[in-house]
Amino acid sequence: MAKQMSPFLNMLREAVGGAIAGLIAGLILGLAIKYIAIIILPEMFEGPEIFAPFMGMGLGTLVGAILGGFAGLKNE
Repeated sequence: MAKQMSPFLNMLREAVGGAIAGLIAGLILGLAIKYIAIIILPEMFEGPEIFAPFMGMGLGTLVGAILGGFAGLKNE
């Protein structure tokens, strides 16, 4: 996609891309933590295996959007 004339639109595009990449990376990391927790702590019913994917996705989206926005501003 061609670069827009507005620096704000460039930053917004980079931030959304970073948020999507962070969402996917956070999901993968959260699922890895979930399955490691299931292997290590098989007898627990409520533990990291329940909330790890959601926390990973949320944190990954937040960090990805912030770093993507900074990268979009730096390219200008």
